[in-house]
Amino acid sequence: MSDLSEYKESTALENIDAYLDGEELSEKEAQQLEQWIKTDSQNADQAFRRVFLHSYLRQRFQTRAIGEMQARELASQKQEPLILPSESEIEIKPEPKSKPQKATRSQPRRRHPLLSWRWMLLFGIGIVSTFNLAVLFIKDFQIPYDEDKAFEQPINFDSDYMKKTFLMARVAAQPFLYEGFDYSREELAEKETEGVNGLNGGVGWAGPWIDEGPISASIVHDTKKKNLGKNDMRLFGTLGFSDQYGNMLLTKGGQYRTGQVSESVSVRHIDLQQVPHALSDSKGFGADGEILWFSFMAQSYDNAGDGRYAYIDFGNEESSLRIGKLASAVRGNWAAAGQVNGTEINTASSDVLSGQAVLIVGRILFRPGAEEVDLWLNPVLNKIPELDEVDLRLMAPDLRIERVKIVSRYSTDFDEIRVGVSFVDVIPAHEHDDNE
Repeated sequence: MSDLSEYKESTALENIDAYLDGEELSEKEAQQLEQWIKTDSQNADQAFRRVFLHSYLRQRFQTRAIGEMQARELASQKQEPLILPSESEIEIKPEPKSKPQKATRSQPRRRHPLLSWRWMLLFGIGIVSTFNLAVLFIKDFQIPYDEDKAFEQPINFDSDYMKKTFLMARVAAQPFLYEGFDYSREELAEKETEGVNGLNGGVGWAGPWIDEGPISASIVHDTKKKNLGKNDMRLFGTLGFSDQYGNMLLTKGGQYRTGQVSESVSVRHIDLQQVPHALSDSKGFGADGEILWFSFMAQSYDNAGDGRYAYIDFGNEESSLRIGKLASAVRGNWAAAGQVNGTEINTASSDVLSGQAVLIVGRILFRPGAEEVDLWLNPVLNKIPELDEVDLRLMAPDLRIERVKIVSRYSTDFDEIRVGVSFVDVIPAHEHDDNE
C-alpha cells in the first residue's frame, strides 16, 4: 500500500486532470490516486465531480470550436447513409514483417498505459457513492417517524438567522384572498354607485362588492378628518399595527367603514378556482383535515355592547364564522361565534375592547363535523403563535366558505382582509422593514 501521508488533495486532482487530458500516469501515481479515492467517500465525490466537470467543459469547448458552419456540415454528414465499397474495390496488401527491436538502455522505460484506469476510477466512485446512498436509504426506513420527537427541539425564533429568515418569508407572503380597500379618492369620485358597490380590487374574488343593506358602507382615507365627533375612538389615526418588537404589518390605502344607525351589509363572493386545491373537496371550500389562516384589522366607534354589532362573516347563509363586535357578546368586546341559519352559537368573548384597534389572526382546522377555530389578538409578528397562547378558541359549525360578508349596525372600520395557507401569508411585511 502506498504511503498517503504526503499525498495531498491538490496532487490527486491534478493527476485526475492530467489523465483525463490524455497524459499517462506512472504505476505509483495510479496506485496513490486509487488509494486516495478509496480512503474517504468525500474524496470519491470530489473525483466524480472532477470527471463530470472535465467532460462537460470538453464538450462545451468542442462545440464552440466547431462553429456553426462546421456543425451544420457535421450534422448533414451524420444524416447521409454509410456506403461501403464493394469487395472488388478493396485491395488487401500483406503487412510487411518488421524485425523485433531489442530494448536498449537508452530507451526510456514505457509507463503503465492504464487503459482500464478510467473505468477503474469510475467503478470505484460508483461503489463508494452507491454504498453511501444505500446506508442513508436503509437508515431512513429503519427509524420510524415520531412527530413528538421531531418537534422536541422548538425553533429558536430569537436567533438572528431565524429573525431574518422569518422576515424574508413575510416579505414574500402570498395570500390567495386579499382585500386592502386601496381605492383612491379619484376612483371613488368617478364611481356611479354609492358605497362600496361595484368596487373590484384585491385578489382571489369572483366579482365586486355588493351592498345589500338599507344604507351603504364607505371607504375612508383620513379618520382624523372624517369622524363622528370627539368620542370617536378612530380619531387617533387610520388602522395599522406594530407589535411590541417593532415588527409592522404591511397596509395600503383606505379602510372600510360600515354604516350607522341602520344596518349596512356588504357581500363579496370568492373565486373558488383560486383556492388551493387541497382546501377544497366535493362539498366546496373547507376540506376536512386542512388548515386555513386569515387576518384582518378592525376598530369600532367605541366600546359599547348591549346588542350592538359589526362583524366579518366567513361562510355561507346556512353556516358561518362571525368575528367582531357581536350582539351575543353583551360586553361589546371583540368576540367570535358560529352561525347556523341566522343564529349565533357558542360565542367566545375576549378581554380586548372593541373601541381599540386590533389585528385579529385566525386559524381554522377543518374537521369532520364542527371546525376548531383559534384566534390571536395583536400577536407578535416575528414567530408562529403558540396554540397554548390563543386569546379565543371555539368550535364552529361545519364550514363551506363561499363568500365574505361585512354586517354592521354600529359604525366600525375594517381593513386588510387576508386568507392564506400559513401564518406568514396573512401577516406580510414591507421589503424594507428591519427592526434591528
